[in-house]
Amino acid sequence: MSGRLVGPIVGLLLVVCPAGAPAQADASLGLGFGTVRFAGGSTLGVVSLGPALQLIGPGRSLTVDGTLAELPSGNGYAQGRLALWAATPPLADRWRLAVDAQFSGAASGRSTGTGAGQLALEALFAAPRWGVAAASGPASGWITHEVPVIAWRARLRGWWQTVPARTELFASVEPTRFLGAWYTDLTGGVILHARRAEARITTSARVSQAYGSRGAGLAAVELRIAPGVSLEASGGNVLPDPYQGLPASGFVSIGVRLHLPSHRAAAATLIRSRSLTAVRRGDGIVIRLRLPDAHRVEIAGDWNEWTPTPLPESDPGQWELFVALPAGPHRFMVLIDGAPWRIPDGVASVPDGMGGRVAVLNVF
Repeated sequence: MSGRLVGPIVGLLLVVCPAGAPAQADASLGLGFGTVRFAGGSTLGVVSLGPALQLIGPGRSLTVDGTLAELPSGNGYAQGRLALWAATPPLADRWRLAVDAQFSGAASGRSTGTGAGQLALEALFAAPRWGVAAASGPASGWITHEVPVIAWRARLRGWWQTVPARTELFASVEPTRFLGAWYTDLTGGVILHARRAEARITTSARVSQAYGSRGAGLAAVELRIAPGVSLEASGGNVLPDPYQGLPASGFVSIGVRLHLPSHRAAAATLIRSRSLTAVRRGDGIVIRLRLPDAHRVEIAGDWNEWTPTPLPESDPGQWELFVALPAGPHRFMVLIDGAPWRIPDGVASVPDGMGGRVAVLNVF
């Protein structure tokens, strides 16, 4: 990105990421073992470390992750990624504007490095169970000792989810003008949520008369086996990256991920918003809702198989419930006077980058 774009980008991010908005963090470190196979039959066995950090807030998410590995050749390999999605509050009905920024890079040995960046401005319509969004913006890539390339990318995407959100479906179409020719990436997939597990299946295809057409598929499963410990398994193949010159490849990997205590671990308050407070008390969490006009309040989440549980009214307009929750992320929704499921005002939602409508509470 040129220096002329930095000022406008920073200004727009300050608008869609207001200071002081509540956020939750999840820092983790993964240890993985895998095999990577490239076109032509060459295969690499890899042992890697994968640090990751997620910051989740209402209408925004920030993800920073990477991979550190030692290759059989003796060279080190490092890869990193930063992804930011941030949206304004609703502007008209359910319409919002958002910024989607992604940056990635890889280095192998002492003199070889690549990088890529994408920036898109997005307009989206998010209903409780579905949504659509359209975005457009520049993309760029660079390789050591090579001239950087710049492309223009558009994206149309949609999603649908059950309520409660045990199943999510998503799809996108991304036409890109790259070095004077067009290619289009088609992507679709499903995410399945259970109390301690999440599975994701994604298929994709690249269609182009100039660059040829090909397909790919990925599957990944994460299982929380203990507070702070997850097992991960994934496999499939990926399309080539034209921006960094990375070839198509297939892989299989298994590993364990440790979710590290964050700076909030010692704090008693896990969520503080306009209408909901979640406070650590002993071996559980006290969830307190401030709804002065409500006559009946219920909560349902992954901890009670999404069965609505009434909250007793502790004081006029104050609804309170004690829940024993293990460490990790927990999804939930609230019902007020029998109305449709809703997210309490100011509470973070699942960071799916698609205007997700399920509230999330991270217990550390």
